[in-house]
Amino acid sequence: MSRILKKVTMFININFLSIVASFALIISTIASNQRCWYVMYEDKLPDDHTRLRKF
Repeated sequence: MSRILKKVTMFININFLSIVASFALIISTIASNQRCWYVMYEDKLPDDHTRLRKF
């Protein structure tokens, strides 16, 4: 029984972490394609953000 439970939890953890990684990629792509969301503060993006741009 514990072997089955361990496989199920590992499967759920792997899927959850892949969803989180995909969400982080989407957010970074959106952030590099538009200006800063804050009015008074412009955060400096890393140098590798240019490869995520669409234009």
